[in-house]
Formats: sequence, structure tokens, C-alpha cells
Amino acid sequence: MGDDHDDLLNTGDGGITYSQRDHSKRDTEDQLRLFISSVVDYAILTLDERGHIASWNPGAERIKGYLADEILGQHFSVFYPPEDVAWGKPAWELECAIRLGRFEDEGWRIRKDGSRFWANVVITALFDESGELRGFGKVTRDFTQRKQAEETRELERLREALLARDEFLSVASHELKTPLTPLQLKLSSLRRLAESNPEALLADGRLVRELISAGGQVRKLADLIDDLLDVSRISVSRLPLEPARLDLAALVHDVATRYGAQAAAAGCHLDVETPPGVEGMWDRRRMDQAVTNLLTNAIKYGAGKPILLCLRADDTVAVLTVKDEGIGIAPTQQQRIFERFVRAVSERNYGGMGLGLFITQQIVEAHGGSIHVESEPGKGSAFTFKVPRTAMTPGNPTASIPHA
Repeated sequence: MGDDHDDLLNTGDGGITYSQRDHSKRDTEDQLRLFISSVVDYAILTLDERGHIASWNPGAERIKGYLADEILGQHFSVFYPPEDVAWGKPAWELECAIRLGRFEDEGWRIRKDGSRFWANVVITALFDESGELRGFGKVTRDFTQRKQAEETRELERLREALLARDEFLSVASHELKTPLTPLQLKLSSLRRLAESNPEALLADGRLVRELISAGGQVRKLADLIDDLLDVSRISVSRLPLEPARLDLAALVHDVATRYGAQAAAAGCHLDVETPPGVEGMWDRRRMDQAVTNLLTNAIKYGAGKPILLCLRADDTVAVLTVKDEGIGIAPTQQQRIFERFVRAVSERNYGGMGLGLFITQQIVEAHGGSIHVESEPGKGSAFTFKVPRTAMTPGNPTASIPHA
């Protein structure tokens, strides 16, 4: 048996290589013509140097609707919408093919009956051995069904986005009114009392108590508005950070102390386990926000049972787990709860705009960390985030912790 290379014939121009074993070059060229003439899924045609149609296959007839004797000799711009012809797109495509060797595009094209279809088009410039342009090869595929499927998916996404927006506006309105309504009632009561019996406001420190209570409602409103502003910032880019040397253990204790009364009112005992002096380069306000969100989430869904805040650390990372023994989260919801405006429970039974966990995830990821949840319905949830103990700033992504 001879070497396989003895059975090959190359055209010598960098083009097709033919087999001499069973057929001559001419026979193989005939096979290529037969192949092109049998293709019905692709429109395969050639153009002369000026863009006039020189050949036409059955696929072109099926896709574009013209018989060969109707279209041969016409300029290929007949397939383009009037607005594309007006700005000279067909000629521009040929120029690109000449300059680059080939041109590919997707866009609307016109059938014989005037209907439009979404086409994938590849135009290849055909040069002879001397480098002279001899015309163009053009292959067109009908991607209309794919385009329609994409548009259907996009419409569904838009529909879901509109539903999410409407739901969010409803929830946001309710949540903003929750602290606003008692604040308005309290201020109205204080005004009536000041008008009728101002001395009573000063008796037994009542005025101070009422003002402290009103201040708490104002803080709730401010927190809700801050959450909305954070979502707006996140939509534009990642949350901006101002990392500085921070003792995360001290911050966790501070947050637990701040919300101790709220936890006690909900029947939740707080346990805090931290090693001393877990220092790193973090944004204090954002890390406070993340720990607060996880703790208040645990208090809300903790069902009056103990809550554990456990901080661990090594030389490179700090890991905080906030664990409750409350209602838990269904497996199907455990990834969705980190999306904006998503709540895994009924709005009627639990308030909230569905932003806390979303913002917490963004804060942790902005610090170069990660967050996950482990939960079982009826047995509670454990949220754990891990953050590196290094500065995560655009200009200094891996800066070490400075020594005191």
C-alpha cells in the first residue's frame, strides 16, 4: 500500500485539496457543485465584482423565495430593507469583505413577498491566484425562529421585571408607611398635648421618652431609604468601599449590644463567640451594615429561640456565622434569597423589602469575600460570610494590614 499522501492532489493555491484515489479533480469539482445544489437549509450564492447575483442554489430559493431566472443578474441589495439600502449598507458590506477577507452580520432581510426574516450572513471575497477580485461568495441562514425565541424570552424577562417592580413598589410603600404612621400619630399627640397642657410634657420625663421613640422611627425610615439608595448604587456599579483598619470582633459585639433589646423583645437570647482582636482592612460602615442585616434577619425569623454569632479567623480570612433556630428556608429558596426584592416567606406574615440579604451579599463580595446559607425548614438557618483580612480597593487590591 502506498503512502496516503500519494493519493492527494492540492490545487497549489491554498484552496481545496482533492483525492485522486477514485476521482479526478474535475469529478470532485462536480461533486462540490452537486453538494451546493442539494443544500436547502442555507442560501449559497455568488456575486460578481459589483454585487450582482451570479449563481443561486435551492436553499436560496427556499429562504428568499426567488426562482433562479427571476433573480440572477439583479443586485443583491434587493434583499435588504429600504433603510439599509438608503445608507449604503450592501456596498459597505462588500467593502468590508474585500478589506478583511470576509464579513459577517445578522439583521433583517427581505423575501420576494416583502416579508422580513432574521438572517445570519457571511460574505467572502473571492480572489484568484494573482490576487485579483473575482467576486464574492455569500451564505445566508434563516435565524428567524431563533430571533423570535430570543424576543419571547426577553419579553418574559421584561414582564417578570415589571411584576417585580410593581411588587417592590407595593412592599416599599408598605414598609415606608410602617414607621411613618406611628411617627405621625406620635407627633400629632405631642402637638395636641403641647397645645392643651404643655406642663404635662415635662412631667416624669415624658417629652424625652416620646422624642427618643420618635427618633427611633426616623432611624427606621432612614435605614429603608439607605437600602434603596444602595440598590441604586449597585445597579450602576459595585458598592464603593473605604477600607480602614477595623476590629471585626469588636464590631460584632457592638452590633449585638445595639440589638440586644430588640432580640429580647422577640424572645431571642443572643450568644456571641469571638476571639479577641480580629483585625483587618474593611469598610466599617459596610461591615456594620452586613452584620446588622444578618442579625436582624435572624431576630425576625428566629421564632423566639437563641441566636448565635460566631466569628472565626486565621491569618488571611475572617468568617462570621449568624445562626438561628427559627422557621428555616426551603431548599428551592436558598439561592433566590440573595436576589433583590426576594423574600422566602409571606409578606403578610413578615415585613421587609427583600433587600437586606441582597445588599449583604454585595457588601461581602465587594470586599472580595463570599456568603452562603445552610438551612432546613423548621430547624433554623445559618448564614456564613468569609472575607479576606486585606484591603480590597481598586488601586490596591491586595494590600497588607498595616501594623499599629
